Amino acid sequence: MNEHKTANRRGRPRLKSNEENIGAPPVGALDRGIRVLIYIADTRSTTLAEISKVTQIPPATAHRLLTTLQQRGMVTHDVEQGKWRIGPQAYRIGSTFEEGSNLLEVAPPVMRVLSEETGETANLAIEEGGQLLYLTQVESDNPIRASFKNGTAAFFHTSGVGKAIMAFMDKDELESILTPLTLVSQTPNSITDIKELQEELRKSRHRGWTLDDEERFPGMRCIAAPVFDSLGKVVAGVSISGPITRFPDSKLETLAASVVKAATDISERLQS
Repeated sequence: MNEHKTANRRGRPRLKSNEENIGAPPVGALDRGIRVLIYIADTRSTTLAEISKVTQIPPATAHRLLTTLQQRGMVTHDVEQGKWRIGPQAYRIGSTFEEGSNLLEVAPPVMRVLSEETGETANLAIEEGGQLLYLTQVESDNPIRASFKNGTAAFFHTSGVGKAIMAFMDKDELESILTPLTLVSQTPNSITDIKELQEELRKSRHRGWTLDDEERFPGMRCIAAPVFDSLGKVVAGVSISGPITRFPDSKLETLAASVVKAATDISERLQS
């Protein structure tokens, strides 16, 4: 018997760190909460009694789960009707999944038009785990051009697209990015003072676009604008970048108008 148990243990494959143990038992409270959410979503609105009956969760337990979900914005409660409905946070999570999967579908065609119109490299980046991550790029045909590999991480504060995302974040999100952020100097033009950066973001938000003025690479400029989801939350930034000789002060407004239009087009496609 002991040898059989030992053999079973030895024969059981170990999961790699990036593999999910699909057969593992669910966490009880979390599993019950998800079952409640799924039932509410299926019925659109329902009562505590119905939730308890269908999910087979005791009423007292179901009520505690609903209260916790309500506090997190995952469900709402109509006191007059005694019914529970899906809340805004649950909707936001669902929208994020759909829009995140669509971003790489809807953005590239718009980026190609932007690159052809301006003659410059077009970039798309997102915030991921507190980092700026470049998702995709449409390169310019110019022999001297900006070029980043997909998946490249970069500093928020020295990137036009990073500043575009930060400028349109809500206060709490922005603070979560800025608090641990070390304002590294990549060039003499890099902003290394937090108050100066905050003022730059305020100005950028007001005009609707941001500028990397040789802050990441000497001799290179970048103009960027934010991309929004259906709830008005910034989910990405789109930009064009190239040598400063093709981004003179006299052309910035014209180039920026093209970038803002592209960002608006991507946002509208993402939301439709």
